[in-house]
Amino acid sequence: MKKFKNGLAFVLMAVMLCGNTLLVSATEEELETPGAASSRVQSDSNSDSSENISSQSSKEENSKEESSKEESSKEESSKEESSTQNSPSDQYVSDEWKDHIRGQLNRHYSDLKLRYKLTEDQIRRMDRIYNSAMTYMKNAGLTMSELTSYESEVEGYLDEIAREEEESFSNTQKFLMLSNEVPILSANYGEQAFVVLSLVNLGKADVTDVVVTPTVSNDKTKWPFDINQAYDAQVIQTIQAASDTVDAYNKRMDIGWMFQVRSDVLTGCYPLPFHVTYYENGTLVETDITTYINIKGANPEKQLIKDPDDDDKDKKTANPRIIVTGYSTDPEEVFAGSTFNLTVSVKNTSRETAVENVLFNLEATVEGKDADATYAAFLPTSGSSSVYKDRIAPGETYDMSIEMEAKSDLSQKPYVLTVNMKYDTDDQVNLSDVAHVSVPIKQEAKLDTGTAEIMPESIAVGEQSNVMFSIFNTGKTTLFNVKVNYESDTVDSGVTYLGNIAPGNTGNVDSMLTGIAPDMGEGIVKAVITYEDEAGNETRYEKDLNLLVYEMSFDDGMMDPMPEEPMEDETAQNRIPLMAIIGIVAAVVVVIVIIVVIISKKRKAKKQQEDMDLLDEDDE
Repeated sequence: MKKFKNGLAFVLMAVMLCGNTLLVSATEEELETPGAASSRVQSDSNSDSSENISSQSSKEENSKEESSKEESSKEESSKEESSTQNSPSDQYVSDEWKDHIRGQLNRHYSDLKLRYKLTEDQIRRMDRIYNSAMTYMKNAGLTMSELTSYESEVEGYLDEIAREEEESFSNTQKFLMLSNEVPILSANYGEQAFVVLSLVNLGKADVTDVVVTPTVSNDKTKWPFDINQAYDAQVIQTIQAASDTVDAYNKRMDIGWMFQVRSDVLTGCYPLPFHVTYYENGTLVETDITTYINIKGANPEKQLIKDPDDDDKDKKTANPRIIVTGYSTDPEEVFAGSTFNLTVSVKNTSRETAVENVLFNLEATVEGKDADATYAAFLPTSGSSSVYKDRIAPGETYDMSIEMEAKSDLSQKPYVLTVNMKYDTDDQVNLSDVAHVSVPIKQEAKLDTGTAEIMPESIAVGEQSNVMFSIFNTGKTTLFNVKVNYESDTVDSGVTYLGNIAPGNTGNVDSMLTGIAPDMGEGIVKAVITYEDEAGNETRYEKDLNLLVYEMSFDDGMMDPMPEEPMEDETAQNRIPLMAIIGIVAAVVVVIVIIVVIISKKRKAKKQQEDMDLLDEDDE
């Protein structure tokens, strides 16, 4: 509190030196109240603080000489203190650090306005403390510990005012918020600006049917864009709940609008309000979300909020931004376990400022649940995952390439690759941006089949044989619409449909084949297995089966016609008895069947041996 009072006293004396006639009367009891202290900072000849003015006027009438002496001594002490504080000393923080700490206070105050439903009186009191503190931190000579301690005290004062109505806090706490990864946009008058909202769900339940509508206004101080159309609401079906902030960011949902900046817009940072409705656990919820945009008008002198220190500081241009405009992979489809070349295109969006000493660091999604067994989804094949570029001119696009390898055990899904960027400009160093690209990874479909059981292994035309074997999904992706049919001129089978086979599962084939023509070859029937991937692309797998189809022959017992001049004796001697003919035919058939069975068994034994060898190779 003592530092706070000293800071306010310094601000009062600084304003007096600038030529403003302040009529301030403060007691030690008033300095204990932040609101009163900040109101004294903003008091001047046109101030609304009538009590302080009347009090000061009364004292001047009673003792003009003493007041004059006090003002003279204050002015002298102010000059001495200003001279001391402006003298170079290592113990004082730099202007860059001051801006950094002031930015923290700005973000904290903005967050309070978003989280709480504040009354006009609360906002007025908090504005006084905030403006007074920002001015003090900018001009006072402070060490780092003094500066951070002072900023923490001011945050505490703001928190106390915001939480005065505890019921308001509990009723207006929000779980649907904007991601802080999206930078504040910048645009010029007459240009088009694409405003993006990146929504995250910090609650414990999914939110559905999210409807986001811009809250437009005809007042150019509240809405910097032309209203030349009815801006449609954007709809998000679902924003999933998350276990932590990192998970919430990965599940974020982005929506955007294209706006036309007014030609008569004022220069400044505009809040852009959006009205949001959604359902949480079946209950309709309404809230408002605000993002910001920096607008540069045609006349820089006409500002949205006039900064009293603008006349004493150098004009600064907006920081350049580096964004990712696209990426590509070679090959186009990346499979798990393969090597690919990744090319990411980035652009310097600034029209005036070049960026230098640009360092890109690529970080892939970390896989694995065990803390001791986690690993990155992508790793560079050689060297590191960093790329350096000495300079990117204003508006220039740079394509950086790096060869990476996808881990072999990745699931088939997109994986996020984070692009961290650090760069310098002529005026600032260590600026940073972050972007994300999503690289889809595919798993190659794999299957294997078991030994086929064919009963019987040889059939006559018109007979049937039962074929059974198993299909194993040995890959890490689902086989969709698995079908089996048989290609052969000797059998008719139709199609056996197995449906989908998940990774590690087995599908069993059970088909009946009917012989339609005798086999003139080696007795091979080809089983054709087809399946589809997630995109509907069909793949063919063939398996040979040993199935012999023969023609069943019957002897009708008819005898050859008699010769025209038969000779009874010769005919009787040369005639073969009918039973002998039938016996010969039967013997021939038996011999053929025996030969076929032997050949079939040899082929089956050979096929089983090949299957065993194949399985042994897979195990190795």
